[in-house]
Amino acid sequence: MNASMFYGKRVRAQLHVRPPPDDSDDSCLCDSAGSDEEYLPKPGYDESSSESDMSSSEEENVPKPDGDGSSSEEEVVTTSGQAARQKQKRPNKEKMAWKTVKQTQSSAKNVPMWLPDNDSIRLPIEYFRQFFDTELLTLIVNQSNLYSTQENPNHALKLDQKELEQFIGTVLYMSVIRLPRSRIYWSNACRVDQVADVMPRDRWEEIKHCINFSDNTTPNNSDRLFKIRPLIDSLLPKFQALPQEQMMSIDEQMVPFKGRSVLKQYIPKKPYKWGYKIFVLCDTKGLVHSFDVYAGKSDPPPGSQDIGASGNVVLKLAQVIEGSVNHLLYFDNWFSSLDLFVALAKRGIPALGTVRQNRLRDCSFSKDETLKKKGRGTFEEQQAVIDSVEVRAVKWFDNRGVIVASTFASAQPVSFTERSDRKQKRKVSVQCPSIITLYNKFMGGVDALDALIAYYRIHIRSKKYYHRFFFHFVDMVVVNYWLLYRRDCDSLNVPRKKQKDLLAFRLSIAQALCMQGKDLTAKKRGRPSSDMEREFQKKQRRGPTKAIPTQDVRADGVGHWPQISCHICVYCVGDNNWWW
Repeated sequence: MNASMFYGKRVRAQLHVRPPPDDSDDSCLCDSAGSDEEYLPKPGYDESSSESDMSSSEEENVPKPDGDGSSSEEEVVTTSGQAARQKQKRPNKEKMAWKTVKQTQSSAKNVPMWLPDNDSIRLPIEYFRQFFDTELLTLIVNQSNLYSTQENPNHALKLDQKELEQFIGTVLYMSVIRLPRSRIYWSNACRVDQVADVMPRDRWEEIKHCINFSDNTTPNNSDRLFKIRPLIDSLLPKFQALPQEQMMSIDEQMVPFKGRSVLKQYIPKKPYKWGYKIFVLCDTKGLVHSFDVYAGKSDPPPGSQDIGASGNVVLKLAQVIEGSVNHLLYFDNWFSSLDLFVALAKRGIPALGTVRQNRLRDCSFSKDETLKKKGRGTFEEQQAVIDSVEVRAVKWFDNRGVIVASTFASAQPVSFTERSDRKQKRKVSVQCPSIITLYNKFMGGVDALDALIAYYRIHIRSKKYYHRFFFHFVDMVVVNYWLLYRRDCDSLNVPRKKQKDLLAFRLSIAQALCMQGKDLTAKKRGRPSSDMEREFQKKQRRGPTKAIPTQDVRADGVGHWPQISCHICVYCVGDNNWWW
């Protein structure tokens, strides 16, 4: 599936394909029930419409759902180490003055434009080693050897950097050549030379069991992610240092996992219902620039006001976005609030996102029934100035109403889009405000990332939750640098036919890692393993021969009887013909 198939025109598909009940307050996002199997996001699917994505045991500073399923900004749920929950009321705010905007061409707002700089093209393994550099590999090697010694002092792991790279290379091969169990890669029936020739099976399993990232003897009880904190601290600055495009989006990502972990979340409306939740900042194509693993709380970044759990996540991820450079930020209704739009605008970051009606204080739009009578494509626009920041909100009715707010976009200019009319049984043209078009076009980066990871996800089973995070970060790094490689090729006008696709890029990295410290082209030394192989090699020197049957076939007693021809008997003994 092409990644551009699902992150374009996002609201359109959701509104048209599967509209939710009329009494729902969800802004624009349609949820589809998925399975726990491997998936590729389809057009119209949105992973971010999860009002119930906080598990009851892990919620901290999360907006509490109201009776209608939406989050209330008047209450904040806090958890201290005990099970008690306290409601903290926010101070009353002055009533806002919203005014209706008359739809004219002069009411349109200019959208800032910006272009990234060009870069050079490197080999796939060079891209990969920018993340998994010598410092990070040395950390993993030292912690893995330490963990092995702590478990069994009499049997040291003795892992080195080259062997760790070979292990990662075999894991990447396994993600492409999918087999149900890891041991089958070394079996006689389904042996995979790209994996089995790199290292023995028992050694591979030993490395997998002992791979570690922090010292277990010095746990940090205040940090639930202390087992992978060194890994996050090493990868996060490298993500943040990547060159950024103008359009950026923030959304949720699920890391599938069903083992025991206090970090595990259950979100029934996700394709992967069980797993870990990661908030990701990326561009429209899925290139990751920052991420934040959900660990049960969402505190505001230093020097920022607490605007709620969902808004704090956006402010934390938006720290890597440079203000006054015309970056535009997109997010969905789970994050949106007026306080968030104002806080981002004061930092020089224009934002756009769907928003729930109960988060637009003192703003009232017509009900869906009223807009439905006026026909599809009807919209209303209102404007307010909050702390010297102009915010515009537009409610557009397609199959149902959707509210989008922004500090840089408006309803004008209005374009037309095609919709299927069931009564007329044909396509009709429907008005579409500019603010809706922008959201549809640029709010799909995390969905694109999920689709690219899902193509060749690493499926190595383990009961240790930090192994799942490690393999997910390897997938994220490979996809990230493939997107960066494609961007570099496009900026230097390299034809698409000469660019590596994701599969070729991944295999190139896997091959380079597996060849570390080994010559895989060298022939095996020593005698052949059996007399049969030695006889077969002799016949190969004389010319082409037929394949030797297996031992079961040669000894089954079928098809190996004497053949009489001109009073001469011919017996088939092994691979040799004996004439009597």
